[in-house]
Amino acid sequence: MSKRYTLDADLMPIMRGDVPLPNPEPIEADIGAIILHYNSMQSGCSVLLPGETSKKWNVSFFLDHGQGGQLYGSGIVAWTKWDNEKRASVATGLKFAICQHKKVDGPGANHSRGWHPGHCEKCGLDMTVDSGD
Repeated sequence: MSKRYTLDADLMPIMRGDVPLPNPEPIEADIGAIILHYNSMQSGCSVLLPGETSKKWNVSFFLDHGQGGQLYGSGIVAWTKWDNEKRASVATGLKFAICQHKKVDGPGANHSRGWHPGHCEKCGLDMTVDSGD
């Protein structure tokens, strides 16, 4: 049986700030444009950011989902901060991932027919996608 991430067991400890944000990466694009592609948001959360000793409150999490709505254990955390040059609050954030997945094709993969079975070789996450006819 392949691994599946859950909101309660895997992501809530991150979203409560109980554990540091895993594998944080800067966002090199307009964060507003990026988060428009997410269908849900978890707001009012806290997070323990890299290099910080106290939690940042009132952040929003945008979680990555796979086919069928399964959680991939990754996403974006966003918040606002004051920008002195712009004299305004601006949105900022980081990408995060419990695992930096590396997909291994499963048996019977037929990419030309839209059948993409597989799992992450690092954490075992089921990454199967069926985009077939």
